Amino acid sequence: MFGIGVLGIISQVEVETIVTADAMLFGAVELPADRVPQRTTLRLSDGYETSVYVHRPPGRTGEPDARPVLYVHGIQSHPGWFVGSAAHLADSGRAVFQVTRRGSGDNHRNRGHAASAEQLLDDTAAAVRFVTQQTGCGSVHLVGVSWGGKLLACFAATRHDSPVASLTLIAPGLVPRVDVSGWTKAGIALSLLIAPKKRFEIPLNDVALFTDNEPMRQYLRDDPLRLLWATAGFFWATRGLDVMLSRAGDGAIAVPTTVFVAGRDRIIDNVASGRLVERLTGGRAAVRQFDAAHTLEFEPDAHPFYEALVAALPAGESTV
Repeated sequence: MFGIGVLGIISQVEVETIVTADAMLFGAVELPADRVPQRTTLRLSDGYETSVYVHRPPGRTGEPDARPVLYVHGIQSHPGWFVGSAAHLADSGRAVFQVTRRGSGDNHRNRGHAASAEQLLDDTAAAVRFVTQQTGCGSVHLVGVSWGGKLLACFAATRHDSPVASLTLIAPGLVPRVDVSGWTKAGIALSLLIAPKKRFEIPLNDVALFTDNEPMRQYLRDDPLRLLWATAGFFWATRGLDVMLSRAGDGAIAVPTTVFVAGRDRIIDNVASGRLVERLTGGRAAVRQFDAAHTLEFEPDAHPFYEALVAALPAGESTV
């Protein structure tokens, strides 16, 4: 149980966790008042409404390529974890859209649930359309962290008609080192038949897996929006993404791709993930390794990562 001031008491093990707070109230870094992103709503194809946090460039032209960024978080996280890097990208002259995955972050409906891998990919397509409509740009840069990197890699490998300018994967959860137990997998399989919204613990609840930085470990312990449980349907959807990636052809990801690797990652199998990226991109991905734990954003000095992230997005002459 968590005591959360005005939110009252929230139980992470209830069937539906009621979350009504703005994710930026629980951001990993505090932004100046004039740099706090605008919260808006994206209506997905099945009517589900999810929050999107929009960072606008602070009144300057920025880079020649002003294509916007769609920023996708991980399995337990929410946009507040990555507000620092999102704001830094916006400072470089790009609009940044941090979309909240259905059932996570400040979304209270169907906590931790997704019906299928295709639904998650359709949600991503809806977010891409939302960004292009909001900005008038014909293509977007995709940035995904951890599990969000898996989702975006699958999107780039399978949805080739989507207007994607580049793909940046941050400690991508392509091949995890951490998994649920065999007994839990059996329970998930059984629940898929009779109760697909039955929830199971996400095996990442030890905050030491994410960072060695004690202040950020405490931030994670105190974060009421962190998703600790997911449904059988969500775990099955994640497995579906894995299957799609395994079946994607060599070179299936054709867009310019950059991968940031955490050298001290306790969550991701960097070697196996690297082999998969090499195959999917035909060896064209640029790879940079940091001496850091899984969440690069949480290092004591995140600015080298921020600068590398800005530099990773290709420059160009046009936004269309």
